[in-house]
Amino acid sequence: MKPKSAICTVYITALLLMLIHSPSLGQQRFQRWGGGVDDETIHFGFSFHYISADYKIALKDNWQESHLPLAPAGHGQLISITSPFAHNVGLGLLADFKLSENLNLRFSPNLVFLNINVLYKYRTPSMADETIAKDMHRSNIELPLLLKFKSDRKGNLRGYLIGGGQYVLNVASSKRYTEDPGSGELDKVLRTKPTYFAYTMGIGFDIYFDFFKMSPEVKWVQSVGNVMDIRSVNMFNSPIDKLTLRSFQFSLFFE
Repeated sequence: MKPKSAICTVYITALLLMLIHSPSLGQQRFQRWGGGVDDETIHFGFSFHYISADYKIALKDNWQESHLPLAPAGHGQLISITSPFAHNVGLGLLADFKLSENLNLRFSPNLVFLNINVLYKYRTPSMADETIAKDMHRSNIELPLLLKFKSDRKGNLRGYLIGGGQYVLNVASSKRYTEDPGSGELDKVLRTKPTYFAYTMGIGFDIYFDFFKMSPEVKWVQSVGNVMDIRSVNMFNSPIDKLTLRSFQFSLFFE
């Protein structure tokens, strides 16, 4: 065999070997390790949360007149009670327990800061509209216990569904809700219960990197039962039959 033919044969053989092995090498580079969290029975992480929350308000049958015996003389007629969505933040920790290849049990305690307004609109005797805003502050510790249903991994992505329940405790200072005995009716506050239960459901994606896994997640959280706390009857809680706290959350988990 001539030297040039031998050299060409070597080049062609090397090229064929590269073509044969390149898909597997490329797959190895593409299939990132993710810190090995999927291989561990239990692993930990942390999270950041953006929260859009409001109160769903159920009114009494006589809501437009129920406040009149309590309101100051000459006060306008109540025409609406609304709660616009408010933007809030939170952060948390994560403990994840692997039940099977496609099912995990997750405990992710969070600290969430909520500041939500309830707006009361009145029609004054002069036919002008007046709005009174009642700020409702909560510093919640959320204790959710969730099940995570995962799809099979495709490259560096894995989709999942998540759902479960949580216990919520408000740790904000009770001084915020302390009323001056001599305060007028317009200075009264609308209270919520310090604790309640909620359910949650959502969807997310696990994205694998070399040494960790990041999971963007969106979920819906809604309280169970009535979260309004009637410690004293005033013109602001008397028209309301039930308050439900609900929120849409976007989260980033790092594991």
